[in-house]
Amino acid sequence: MKKSLTIKDIAELANVSIATVSRVLNNNSWVSDKTRARVEKVIQEQQFSPNLLARGMISKKTQTLAIVVSDISNPYFVMLVAQIENESLRAGYKVTLYDTQSANKSSSQGEIIPEENIFNSITDSQIDGVIILGGNIDYNNVPNSYLQELKKLSSAIPVIVVGRQLADVDYSCVERDQSGCVTLATNHLISKGYKNIGFIGGSKSVYITHQRVDAFRNALNNANLQADDNNIVLNNFYLQHGYEAIEKLLAQSEKLPEAIVAINDHVAKGAIRALKDRQISVPEDIAIVSCEYFPGSEYFIPRITTVNHHNELIGKTVMQILMTLLRDEAKSTVPEKIQVSFMPGESC
Repeated sequence: MKKSLTIKDIAELANVSIATVSRVLNNNSWVSDKTRARVEKVIQEQQFSPNLLARGMISKKTQTLAIVVSDISNPYFVMLVAQIENESLRAGYKVTLYDTQSANKSSSQGEIIPEENIFNSITDSQIDGVIILGGNIDYNNVPNSYLQELKKLSSAIPVIVVGRQLADVDYSCVERDQSGCVTLATNHLISKGYKNIGFIGGSKSVYITHQRVDAFRNALNNANLQADDNNIVLNNFYLQHGYEAIEKLLAQSEKLPEAIVAINDHVAKGAIRALKDRQISVPEDIAIVSCEYFPGSEYFIPRITTVNHHNELIGKTVMQILMTLLRDEAKSTVPEKIQVSFMPGESC
């Protein structure tokens, strides 16, 4: 049986110290390009795959990151996780995914796992850094137990949240432009001459819903238009909720708004299906725009007029910040904010 190579063997073959091999394996910048190339050549030739636990004993790191996501079935999270994982692999890290299902509490897809339990598990594991996407941190009232465990976690290892910065908790943050996306969508409708405009989707318990509704109202006010509370339906973020929002609007009044802003492409598609079932045509009879693009919407009939949040840039930014933290370099206290862009379609 062929003997398994060790880091010591690689060091001898490359004529370097064990510490140098360790630095190369852990992407340490204190290795010259020439030496790094020589070590990597030996590693490749010998098809060397170091044991992560052994590597961790030397460097105190395992090249493993954790991603905590609140609902992996949501296209937004799917896109973002895929991008972060791609960037992680490029940086030499593997990813462990924790799907809590906390964003879809009525879902039968799986058990809802308390995020505090996951934080405890990560703290006790050999994880180098954590990326949090959604969950309890997105709610208006964040549970105190969650805050306490998040503080413990962020004091132990680097933590990055794609969302908002909470007071008195030390973590890095990448923000999405929750107001700008709605302003772009609403102003597009206003520029087309629509005056009676509704808003559908989102949850009252989630802070981004309030940010987006406030931006919707502000855009109308700036155009000297009035928001009708009866035309604002806040139920949730999924396909069925777009459908149900149209049902609720029709139950309240026989006359629908001239146009509707949907909180995301899923809600927009659900709304269009509900309208189609009632022989109401989009955009001929009513216009619909979305605040958030999901892949594939450009192939929907009609193509959704929407706003791109550039998840590929979010993923890259998250990894850039995390790599800085893992190198023990100073982090910025100002949250990074990713700009959005308008995507014209056929639904308006």
